[in-house]
Amino acid sequence: MEKVGVLLMNLGGPERIKDVGPFLYNLFSDPEIIRLPIPFFQKPLAWLISTLRSTKSQEAYLSIGGGSPLRRITEQQARELQSKLRESGLDATTYIAMRYWHPFTESAIADIKADGIDQVVVLPLYPHFSISTSGSSFRELKKLRDNDAEFKKIPIRCIRSWFNQSGYIKAMVELISEQILLCENPLVLMSFLLHTEYRKVMLRKQVIHIRNKLKTVQI
Repeated sequence: MEKVGVLLMNLGGPERIKDVGPFLYNLFSDPEIIRLPIPFFQKPLAWLISTLRSTKSQEAYLSIGGGSPLRRITEQQARELQSKLRESGLDATTYIAMRYWHPFTESAIADIKADGIDQVVVLPLYPHFSISTSGSSFRELKKLRDNDAEFKKIPIRCIRSWFNQSGYIKAMVELISEQILLCENPLVLMSFLLHTEYRKVMLRKQVIHIRNKLKTVQI
């Protein structure tokens, strides 16, 4: 039976207060988060932003217990997914690859190779695809794969997004319905907020689309 590795990709987060600064530096060093016309300034700018924002971010993490729970939650998801897959008869092992904090993608790849995995399924834990979330994780994975002859031999299948899966939609509906029932006013107004970076990405796409249309008209 083939040994299947399921690589769960997520953002990552500082587990201790002293990790906040380095985590922010890793985050803002990513050109998919902040795009600069001159790449040379990427890391100096990341250092400046992480230094200026560390105190405020540390206060935010202190308010939720002193660190991000993301690793703990992701590890629980990985264990439960692995259990379900094995119950279904698959020889599957789950691995975690965080983008900006431990465990990094390099660590997951090392474990995959050590375990003799025959094929890998890459599952980002972001339901929707975005250049600055799953896109950045995919790019990092490709960079590491291109520079690792052993890992490059292992077949990989990537799940780009899963926002339209019925199970996910059902779970979201149930969670929203539970909160609506807690509202005193029966008239509930729901608002959905777009992440700032997502809005920027969509705006860039719209600008490119308009430019292409204008070029077509000129021709």
